[in-house]
Amino acid sequence: METKIHSEGMITRLSRYLKFIVNLKDTGKRTVTSREISAHTKVNSAEVRRDLIYFELKGKRGVGFNIDDLISSFNKILGYNGKSNIALVGAGNLGKALLNYRMLSKFGFKIENVFDNDPDVIGRSIFGRKVKDISEIKDIAYENLIDIAILAVPEDSAQRVTDLLVISGIKVIVNYTSAPIKVPRYVSVQTNDPIEKLLHTLYYLSNTSRKGYN
Repeated sequence: METKIHSEGMITRLSRYLKFIVNLKDTGKRTVTSREISAHTKVNSAEVRRDLIYFELKGKRGVGFNIDDLISSFNKILGYNGKSNIALVGAGNLGKALLNYRMLSKFGFKIENVFDNDPDVIGRSIFGRKVKDISEIKDIAYENLIDIAILAVPEDSAQRVTDLLVISGIKVIVNYTSAPIKVPRYVSVQTNDPIEKLLHTLYYLSNTSRKGYN
């Protein structure tokens, strides 16, 4: 059966919905209405209803949608299996903040490999992750099938590191620098909210095959 590719806008909205309802579940709630989703995600209520109807997600009148059912359905649509291994490049202040950002692990995003080029940092342990030499990233990325990398390096290093990520087989780069970076068309660059963007990338990755690069 041919997989239907959904629009970028729809996948962005689903990522936003999923982020909201996962957080809502933590408050103890078990159901949610389309109106609540609309109010907290800033997506027009009619658009929310259309999206839910499109994916045949049904709620109960006067009660709403079961949160666990929605999370399961959104994960399936986005191609999310509950764990996604991510590489972090840059172990400075921003990188440290990201490693300590509990929301990432809450959504199943694990930063297991951290890279830097500073001899004073390489080999140190930061929040339980040993910083590796950036020169090792290609071998480690291929060995561990890492498709996603977070870029948290100085602006003047952004493009050089990006080029290295591309030849290392990275398909999605979440750019935390202020520098615009250039990548081949088969590589996706994401910015802004880390959770929404990482959720968004799962759909992108699940609908593209892993390719080798010459």
